[in-house]
Amino acid sequence: MIIVSRTMDWGERSGGGGGTGVADELTLDLDDNLAELSLERTITSSLKSAEEIERLTVDERLNDIERAVYLLSSGQEVQRISVIKNLPQLLTDHSNDAMRRVVPKVREVLHLANCDLQDAATKVFVTIIEQRIITPASYAQSFLQTILSNVDNRDPDVSEAWLEVLLQVISFLPKDILKRDVLTVAVEKGQLSQSVQSRLASCRILGKVATRCDSFMIKRDILPLVQSLCQNVDYEVRSCMCRQLDSVARGLGLEPTKSAILPELVELSNDEESCVRLAALETIVSLLSLLDDETCTQTIIPLVCKFCENAMQSEDSTLPAVARQFGRLCHGLSVNLTEDQKIWFLNFYCKLCVIGLVPEKTRVNDRQDTLKTGSSHHKSPPILNLYREEDRHMECRRHCAFNFPCMVLFAGPRNFKMELHGTFACLCDDPNKCVRVTMASGFHEVAKMLGSSVLTIQGELISLLKDDLLEVIHGIISHLPETLDTFAKGGNVVTESKILGFGFDNLVLCRRITGLADLIPALISAETAAASSRNWRLHRDLLEKYSCLPRCLTSDQIYNKIVPMFFKHIIAHRVLPVQLAAAHSLCVFMRYNRRLEQRQDICGRLIEECCHSGNHRYRKLFIDICHFSLELFSKNYFKENLYNSVIQLAQDPVPNVRLKFCSLLPSLKSQFKLPKDLQLLQQLETLVRRLLSTENDHDVVTAVRRAVFELDRIKMTVGITSKHHQEDDLQDQKKEEDEQLLLEMERRDHEEADSKTGSSKAPSSAKGGDKRRESKAGATSTAAATATARKTVGAKSSKTGSATGRRVAPSSSSSSNTSVYSSPNKATTKTAKSQGKKSIENATFAAPTASSASKVTSLSAKTGKRSPTVQEPNNNKPPASSRRRAGSDGLICMSSSSASKTPSYSRTKKDTNASATVDGHTSSGSSLVKRTSSTGGTHGELRRSSGSSVTSPRVRQSSSSNIATSNSTTRIKKTTVSKS
Repeated sequence: MIIVSRTMDWGERSGGGGGTGVADELTLDLDDNLAELSLERTITSSLKSAEEIERLTVDERLNDIERAVYLLSSGQEVQRISVIKNLPQLLTDHSNDAMRRVVPKVREVLHLANCDLQDAATKVFVTIIEQRIITPASYAQSFLQTILSNVDNRDPDVSEAWLEVLLQVISFLPKDILKRDVLTVAVEKGQLSQSVQSRLASCRILGKVATRCDSFMIKRDILPLVQSLCQNVDYEVRSCMCRQLDSVARGLGLEPTKSAILPELVELSNDEESCVRLAALETIVSLLSLLDDETCTQTIIPLVCKFCENAMQSEDSTLPAVARQFGRLCHGLSVNLTEDQKIWFLNFYCKLCVIGLVPEKTRVNDRQDTLKTGSSHHKSPPILNLYREEDRHMECRRHCAFNFPCMVLFAGPRNFKMELHGTFACLCDDPNKCVRVTMASGFHEVAKMLGSSVLTIQGELISLLKDDLLEVIHGIISHLPETLDTFAKGGNVVTESKILGFGFDNLVLCRRITGLADLIPALISAETAAASSRNWRLHRDLLEKYSCLPRCLTSDQIYNKIVPMFFKHIIAHRVLPVQLAAAHSLCVFMRYNRRLEQRQDICGRLIEECCHSGNHRYRKLFIDICHFSLELFSKNYFKENLYNSVIQLAQDPVPNVRLKFCSLLPSLKSQFKLPKDLQLLQQLETLVRRLLSTENDHDVVTAVRRAVFELDRIKMTVGITSKHHQEDDLQDQKKEEDEQLLLEMERRDHEEADSKTGSSKAPSSAKGGDKRRESKAGATSTAAATATARKTVGAKSSKTGSATGRRVAPSSSSSSNTSVYSSPNKATTKTAKSQGKKSIENATFAAPTASSASKVTSLSAKTGKRSPTVQEPNNNKPPASSRRRAGSDGLICMSSSSASKTPSYSRTKKDTNASATVDGHTSSGSSLVKRTSSTGGTHGELRRSSGSSVTSPRVRQSSSSNIATSNSTTRIKKTTVSKS
């Protein structure tokens, strides 16, 4: 239809019947072309003619040596290159025949060979001597002369290539061969009658030979020619020989260097050509480690100062070289400088850092001299020269930025704020992007050197994080963990709670760096700039590096400012690597968050947004989150919070989700411990069997079978385990201890908050009987607050929701397996109930069911004795009047009547008569035992009697006999829970 339309247009334009004929012809041609494209036509003509095939054919009856000789004599160029590349193998397999027949042919071919064949030969000749295929004597006889002859090739590229081969071969040849064959050629090429190219080659050969010869041989055979070449009329020869003086001087030694090399070096540093002066400066820097203090003080330091002043005055091409070598100069001469000289070097460096930014009134250089002597229409400098000058100034500042860590070491961290801080700020705010990128890349090194004074450069860190250029952000982000770690260690550290002095994975979680709160807007700004760009790799790296933020920010800061940003990228970003990076960092935040409620909220949101999402991409992402969680969390935590959610994906309607779930099956089985997790293991096996029997997708079936094979390899043992399982159990135990420690720290924070509240609002009625129960500062001991203060704390905790009601139990600081109980928050419990799944409880421990806990409570109430199934963590058994069941939902409180029967406690009269008031009611002794519910409202009100007390850890650690005899030293802690 389109063709017909175009035909009509063509006909109208032609204005007659002839136009229609032209259109028909074009249509037919188009049809023919399409038909030709749709057909596969065979190639009727051959790529090679019969003569060419005949010429490339080799008799199969020839052996390797004969074939190589034949191809080198009459073969094509590609065949000759193949033979030369195979020469090391021929020498290895047929050494004598190859040396006698093939190597002479190779020398003949190289005489008139093209560049490709010459390049292949240079690589092969180096390989032969490096692999020691033949002896050095045979190599010198068969190959060295070929190398020396090709160094004089007319083609400069070929000559340079063979010269590089000669320089590499010199390292493997003995001294007698070097003196006889190589040094003679070098002396001959260094004569004034030779070309500049030959003299340049002589300089490089002499420098390499000097590294293999002794001092006497250098003085006698090499040094006279070296001094002659340093005085050569051609500046290129002088510059080349000057760069080789370092090798010659190290071969000579200190004293001959001071008498023979240093005078030449001083003269070359004052040469009229800038390239010669530049070579002299680089040689001086290289020789600093060889020279003694006297030489450096009397000769080198005045020479360097004069050189730097001349470079600053002339502003020629040597000035960027001075800036590039200035760090090494200051570091090498620092031990020989006086205080005034150090100040001079620091001032000169500060001038280099701002060159080109501050216009100077007088500049003496060749360009201005030319302008003064030139005509009037040349008064304005050429644009090219201006750009070159700007580039030269920029290079100076860039090299200064690169050398800044060395200058901090030179000036000392104590003098940084007074001497270099202004220069550092200027370089971080330089108008040229290259300078800022260099400063950002080396920022972490400066931070490490400053140590405790690192907060001085916090403003510059914020400035670089807020930079508009992505390259600057990439430079500062690439080493952000090291930078923030330095800020956390050397910054203004204020204890958030009592410093417990623990740390794991280099993340100190018990500290609160209040001075780094200003970094949050800058970090968000850098992330926003990376997210708005198209560079998703930079964004991915940034999100991965932000996983180090727990080192310097508090849990509340991360939860309120950083976590929402990461959730946004998990949900809304379209690039999978960015989503994975955000998910991994979010798991790290959850792992090291000190707040139980915040950890549960993050976990619940991940389940809700990913696992229960209607988009299969997020459900697949949840499987990756489970992989991250398996690496970061303990096995108990994963089984408590994520296991029930992830196994539901085995019945996902999308095959790709089920396919990805199969990769998680072996990891799920490795989380089980027998016999405790026998039911979970049977559930997983049933799930796998169901997949094998009901799955219809071919790829998923293959993945399930592969997973079954891996599952069979995982051995589930009870009792004695292998070394691998023991290591895995130790790692899991360490993770679980860390999780318990986080809960313990949060518990102590609440206790200290309760103590402060109780001390500020204590009524006068508690001043009498409670004076003997004064709190002592310790690792785990807390203050016994009055009932009014406890009521205030209970009301505060009830506001946060009964789902988050924590049960506080005193624990011993010496015990490593302290039990801390907690229940999920209200939002998480509500979500879990609505989905018909197990709620996320106990961030560290697996809690028993409510029915089992109620049975234990009722049994204790009837008998007043300890349940035989309860195992206390301490060796000393605590009294039955106050105990806690590991994993139970509530705190079991014994009555005063049952407590009085226990011989382990002897209470004073005041303690016995003391009563606690809860919600305005005074409770008396009662034999009834009631339990606090984690959900609230289902077990009635709790009326605590005077006997329902929990002993402090100090009492737990003491023996029962000591408790019975020392009534005056027994400290009783009253524990009050909020009204449900």
